[in-house]
Amino acid sequence: MRALTSERPSLLAKNQGDPLDAKRENVPFEPVQIVDHSSPVPFYFQLIGYVARQIKNHHWKPGQLLPSEQELCATVGVSRTVVRQAIAELERKGLVTKKSGKRSTVAYPKYEGGLMQNLGGFYEDAVAKGQRPSTKVLALRVIAATPEIGEALHLDEGSPVIELNRLRFLDDEPEVLVVTYIPQSLCPGLVDEDLGNESLYWLLASKYGLRITEGFRTIKAIPLDHEAARMLGVRTGSPALLLKSIGLLASGRPLEYFIAIHRGDRAQFSVKLVTDGDSRSARPLPE
Repeated sequence: MRALTSERPSLLAKNQGDPLDAKRENVPFEPVQIVDHSSPVPFYFQLIGYVARQIKNHHWKPGQLLPSEQELCATVGVSRTVVRQAIAELERKGLVTKKSGKRSTVAYPKYEGGLMQNLGGFYEDAVAKGQRPSTKVLALRVIAATPEIGEALHLDEGSPVIELNRLRFLDDEPEVLVVTYIPQSLCPGLVDEDLGNESLYWLLASKYGLRITEGFRTIKAIPLDHEAARMLGVRTGSPALLLKSIGLLASGRPLEYFIAIHRGDRAQFSVKLVTDGDSRSARPLPE
């Protein structure tokens, strides 16, 4: 059993290594016929189709650099207006990323989660969409509940809780920093598990019989501080999404309180709205 500590938990544990720093390389671009100039199909639409196929067939990889506008114009035989129109549409579709004054890059796939209606975990959501999740455990220990954690989990201040601090990746790119708090009394052996290679929700369900059936979440936009930006591989001040969530068992007892920081350029959340006549008010989360 690991010792209980009264240290105030931090969302960002110290990390000895820098996050993955992908080296930019060019997409494999060969001078084939990309646009049929005799076709009635607009040139920009043909160019969009070509680029989209290269990306969806995995011939072009996330992070690789597209040819410059000048190179595309010369190779494809179209005007710069056509190229810019195509790139703008590809960016709107989330297939490429364009920054002012720089060449476009193949976009990394975004993590897409359900803000309210989906109680699945990061691992389950990513696998269901054909993405490859991985995890680096930054801290796994027993701590004393702070007032915020106690309020979220309906525990007295100072009660023992398990803190799980992780940096999570999609397709080897850092995606989200998340710290999770769970009452130690519900799963005391969790602190000794290998959570770098297991789904937390799967382990809680299969080994401890604990399943989240209801949850409350809040989300807001924030700028990343230096440490969070370093670990997520982006610049300080980059936009991010701060997600707080409380997960409840069928009995209504809180099982989990987590705080997650998602890269703003690689995450989006959807909300399903329904009218069911239920007038229950949403549960407030700790500020």
